Amino acid sequence: MRISAPKSKMRVARPNKPEVTDPAFAAAERWVARRLGGAAHERRVADVGSTLFDLTAPLHGLAAADRRMVRLAAMVHDVGRSAGVEGHAAAGAGMVLADGSLPLSDAERRELAYLTLYHRGTVPEAGDDDVLHPDDDAGRLLKVLALLRAADALDGRSLESPRLVLAWAAGHKAAGARRVARPLLRVTCYLENDSAKARRAYQRRKKFRLLEDVLGCRVEVEIALAHALRMVA
Repeated sequence: MRISAPKSKMRVARPNKPEVTDPAFAAAERWVARRLGGAAHERRVADVGSTLFDLTAPLHGLAAADRRMVRLAAMVHDVGRSAGVEGHAAAGAGMVLADGSLPLSDAERRELAYLTLYHRGTVPEAGDDDVLHPDDDAGRLLKVLALLRAADALDGRSLESPRLVLAWAAGHKAAGARRVARPLLRVTCYLENDSAKARRAYQRRKKFRLLEDVLGCRVEVEIALAHALRMVA
């Protein structure tokens, strides 16, 4: 399916293209699936995260290795749920640090533990966390974390997972405006069944605040019924 870009010249993408799997990602997927009984949510978050990474590349300036880290973090971020939902972020970070079976360097292990620990809840200022070493690039990882949190917010573990269309428009100055508008990330969540619960989950502003703050953009999330998407196929 191809969706034409709107007149505002927004770049439009859908996170449905299969990724070439690297060995570390495949190992992490097996590791997580053994503990959680599957990794479907994690794969979806990885796909959304890599799409967000590609769309917002003009702002974040990250490298290809950081895109890989977004996907790895998406795969392991919820592994702590194997020990219970409460406190699963801290539990998962501890599991990542303790399990040497994952084919990671020491730096990558710290990075994944950091991203797992802070994928929800309060995020410390760069350099004030409890995981990274002083020579780790905390500012870079904060951008990766922002992408991870946004991607996680756009998929439901216990809700219907939406089909997503993500559109990106660079900032511009409208006629008569005093300031340049911030770049806009517009996300449309297509659901088979609309519900108040789904709207609360996918349109929760706080889940995108870190992305807005770190990248200096705006995020708008809309809910639509899936039949509208099929009509333009």
